[in-house]
Amino acid sequence: MLFNSLDYMLFLALAVAGYWALVRLNLLRLLFVFLASCAFYMAWHPAYIGLILGSTVLDYTAGRMIHRSTRPGSRRGWLIASLVGNLGLLGTFKYFNFFSGAVGDSLGLVGVEVAAPHLNVLLPVGISFYTFQTLSYTIDIYRGRIEPTSSFLKFAFFVTYFPQLVAGPIVRASEFLPQLERPPGLSPPIASRGMFLIATGLVKKVVIADYLSVNLVDRLFANPELFTATETVLGLYAFTMQIYCDFSGYTDVARGSAMLMGINLPENFDRPYQATNPADFWRRWHITLSTWLRDYLYFPLGGSRVSSGRAYWNLWITMFLIGMWHGASWTFVIYGVLQATAMVVHRFFYRWSGRTRDTVDAWPIRAGKVLACMQFVVFSRILFRATGIDNAWDVTSRLWSGTTSVAQVSTGVWLVLLLSLGAHYLPKVVFESVESLFLRLPAPVQGLVLALVGALLGLVATSDVVPYIYFQF
Repeated sequence: MLFNSLDYMLFLALAVAGYWALVRLNLLRLLFVFLASCAFYMAWHPAYIGLILGSTVLDYTAGRMIHRSTRPGSRRGWLIASLVGNLGLLGTFKYFNFFSGAVGDSLGLVGVEVAAPHLNVLLPVGISFYTFQTLSYTIDIYRGRIEPTSSFLKFAFFVTYFPQLVAGPIVRASEFLPQLERPPGLSPPIASRGMFLIATGLVKKVVIADYLSVNLVDRLFANPELFTATETVLGLYAFTMQIYCDFSGYTDVARGSAMLMGINLPENFDRPYQATNPADFWRRWHITLSTWLRDYLYFPLGGSRVSSGRAYWNLWITMFLIGMWHGASWTFVIYGVLQATAMVVHRFFYRWSGRTRDTVDAWPIRAGKVLACMQFVVFSRILFRATGIDNAWDVTSRLWSGTTSVAQVSTGVWLVLLLSLGAHYLPKVVFESVESLFLRLPAPVQGLVLALVGALLGLVATSDVVPYIYFQF
């Protein structure tokens, strides 16, 4: 059930109506949304609901036992059980075939032929998101930062909550569970903002991301030999805007859907293409993943509070795993290496120059840094979109073909690409002003605006609903 479908809009309306109809019956309200969330997930693959429920039971039990245990060995044992269970689940479904094939290929290079085992299973949608989400719960309890909830239903509600279940943002129990302890409430401004976010997210997804995907990006990566160097560059910029509008659009719809039930989900993007360097980019892109790995991997490894060489290694391995989190393939291995190396190089020169975060560049220098960072993002994304190493090389080779025609880039693509890029670089206050204006409108006028947005979506939508990119992760 995709957010950019009428099925989801109907499902959301029923879920919100049921949630508030049961507002005085706390347990029934939570149970209703939990069951609705299970049904939402089962729309993809019914059998895989068992994986989420198994992870839920494991981490709920581990959290209570970690908190209850007085012996360090017992507490550590339950934490290890949670880590092994969740990471084992993720590793089996997402990475087993890749590493099995890599080992088989490596042995073949030295003359040892083996039949590498292969699991013929589908990747459970959202597995990279909900495993990290439940892991944060047991780790935070082990660290003494939170106490376990006594309600299994509340914990199950947190794990399976449908707006962020399959593509984030990655929500931590410390952010989510306290909201279930407060009486639910929904003010008109919050409801209006939720609807505004849903509309904004759908425009990003349908009007920008899907249009660029169908009309240029997919065709470029399917047959790169048919495109000129200039068309390839434009296609890469189009994919850069596609993936941002696709993923941030999903986050907007998720946050807006949750707001309609009085629940706040964290922001996941902060205008990432305005970043001036790789570190700044990852502070702005998929914020909940970056901060998760920072808090649960980089800091435990010692962060920057260790020797210089070790600090660089901690940074490199953290960023490499951010790349690998996205997929089990050689393209993502190289993508992770590029991102990690860029971060290390930036950190080295940053420290060598003696700069601090308080250092302010003149606007021409800042603009140059933004432009340079954007180019790195755009061209490294070849690996992100390519179907394999050969496909990535075919696309890359077109960049120096010397051909300049743009005959295959339609007027619509030019318009959508330039408008989306221009909008991204507008001051943030512009969008805040638009949102504020919408919130001040009378409710009937807000409804008319939303109806017009719906008509626009129906007018420009592709014939087939295009899945969100991050569902595959």
